[in-house]
Amino acid sequence: MKKILFAALTLLCAAPVHAQESQPQDQLDKSLVMDYIQEQQYDKIIRYLEETVKPQHANGLSLLANAYYQSGQPAQAESNYKRVLELNPDHIAANQHLGVLASNRQNHAQAVVYFEKLLQLRPNNAAYYKQLAIACSNVAGMQDTAFYYMQQAYALNPRDVRAVTFLGAEYLDRKDFTMADSLLKTYYAIDSSQLTVSMQLIRSAYQQKKFRDVTVYGEHLLNRQVVDPTACMFLAVSHYALKQYDSCIRVHDEMMARILAAPETVKYYAALAYSEKRQFDSSNALLQECIDMAKSRSLDDYYTALAGNYEHMKQYRTAIKHYDTAYYLFHDPMRQYGIARIYDHYIQDPVRAKRFYQQFVRDARPEGKDQVNIHNYAKERLKNL
Repeated sequence: MKKILFAALTLLCAAPVHAQESQPQDQLDKSLVMDYIQEQQYDKIIRYLEETVKPQHANGLSLLANAYYQSGQPAQAESNYKRVLELNPDHIAANQHLGVLASNRQNHAQAVVYFEKLLQLRPNNAAYYKQLAIACSNVAGMQDTAFYYMQQAYALNPRDVRAVTFLGAEYLDRKDFTMADSLLKTYYAIDSSQLTVSMQLIRSAYQQKKFRDVTVYGEHLLNRQVVDPTACMFLAVSHYALKQYDSCIRVHDEMMARILAAPETVKYYAALAYSEKRQFDSSNALLQECIDMAKSRSLDDYYTALAGNYEHMKQYRTAIKHYDTAYYLFHDPMRQYGIARIYDHYIQDPVRAKRFYQQFVRDARPEGKDQVNIHNYAKERLKNL
């Protein structure tokens, strides 16, 4: 951040390049400004520059805009940068920061305009191609344009990991594994520490069923104590496919040891690996965990919401079916109450209503005022059925 302000201060002290800047420059106390910068006293910089900078001097206004930007006042920064562009449409810092500010507001279409201007001014700047590509990728209908610009960024700077992973993801989405692997492996040979690159190599190898390659890249991550759920899932499946059952189980165990959790798929393949080793008790224990994970508590909410919708739609039998499914999975007595209420008030089947009210009253352990009231209502209603 300090570098940005320092760069702006350097520009301010440089010779003017526009006719409109040919007037005497702002007489800034550079030492004072630098002291404020060193101490990050942006409020003092702003007060000083507001009193000193002349409104017709683009570079001085840019320095003031930078100070607002540093102090967390984006609206004021944007206002001053726009004043800069009115004086000098080719001002690099103003276009750069206005593009960033627009991106921060999710106004990527506007950001594209500023970043395109930067490329016109500096057509061989890899960073400008990259930020333009990222902005375009967030604008509907500009994905191919984004891909093109990132290719230019990569051509100018093939060691930029952001460009590598952007293009890698694009090639993988297009099933162009040859290009993806070439790009990613070239970077990996230079720097194998980047998680995103390793992840894309694992994904590429897995989609091509190159299971040995998956294990090479995946084990490298585990050796670095990087436990990524998706990578571990691909790794576990690959070890199993290669009949490396101990390694498959180890992936599960390392996940449990390090992050106390493992995806359902990892557990499932570890269970299959135990089965291949004839260790059926261990296999069964993991399979039971898979069953428990598949029966997510969220399913209760989903089935109950479905039941409520069908009840409002007056499709009462379907509503009962969903309440019944929720109860079968999770045994929440409130689902029995829902069934009893439908039989009682809508279908008008007092025999079935009474049976489900009785089950609800017997099994429910009401907590909170609402549940207590419902429980009391069900007991009172039973007296009249």
